[in-house]
Amino acid sequence: MKLKNENSNKYINDFSSASDGVFLRRTETNNVLGKTKPGKSRFIKTRCRINQQTLFCFRNTIQNTMSTKPKMSKVLVALGLSKLTIPQLIANSKLYVQNMTGNANFTAPTPTLAAVTAQINKLEAAYMLSQTRVKGSVADMHSEQKALNILLKSLSTYVEGIANANPEQAVGVIESSGMPVKKKSVHAPKTFTVKTTATPGEVELNTKAVKKAVYTYAMTTDPNTATSWVDIIVNNDVKNTHGGLSSGTRYYFRVATTVKGIQSPWSSVINIMMP
Repeated sequence: MKLKNENSNKYINDFSSASDGVFLRRTETNNVLGKTKPGKSRFIKTRCRINQQTLFCFRNTIQNTMSTKPKMSKVLVALGLSKLTIPQLIANSKLYVQNMTGNANFTAPTPTLAAVTAQINKLEAAYMLSQTRVKGSVADMHSEQKALNILLKSLSTYVEGIANANPEQAVGVIESSGMPVKKKSVHAPKTFTVKTTATPGEVELNTKAVKKAVYTYAMTTDPNTATSWVDIIVNNDVKNTHGGLSSGTRYYFRVATTVKGIQSPWSSVINIMMP
């Protein structure tokens, strides 16, 4: 018996019935090899009737609630507190308070700017006292420094929350506070090879794998002209082949990786003369 979906007018031969639905097995096509492989079984609630050995089913449509919007990574603050001297910490903290005071982006800072200012003043006084080498003054200064660092970390978390509520403007919002934006890391390919294959006019391109990366392979015959580069392959595979190349022509290749929408610098250029 075949199952026919009246909405699509297609038959599905691989199914098993149940009291209120059917189990279907999908087939999926491998676009690279042109072969089919069995897909996952899934249960579909249906209302069915039998007519001349064909099971007609009215499929209950279940809306896909998964978001189709691209996932956007959060923009973060990089205070670099551990790398700052006491005078630098004081100066930076005063800058944050100054930039956030009256700033429409930050209507209710947590902790309050008044609390941060009070702690800045305490640290500044402790620092000045430490310069006189009074016994115990250095320890007191570091205690006040630690207290200010805690407040600044909380304040940076508040700034990040406000900024990422509006992803398109996140960087500008953080910069308006005077706080530095954490740079996103990029992964440049560390290895890149090009070699001919047994197939005439074909090369194999290979680079080092990077987690969750998209690889862009580009080619040209004139590396001195920037506009001559053409992207020939863009996919998730570190190893690829590219054909249709002319014998006796020298080709130049390069590769870049893209992770979370950020493209790395291009790799070094490799050239090869096609035999």
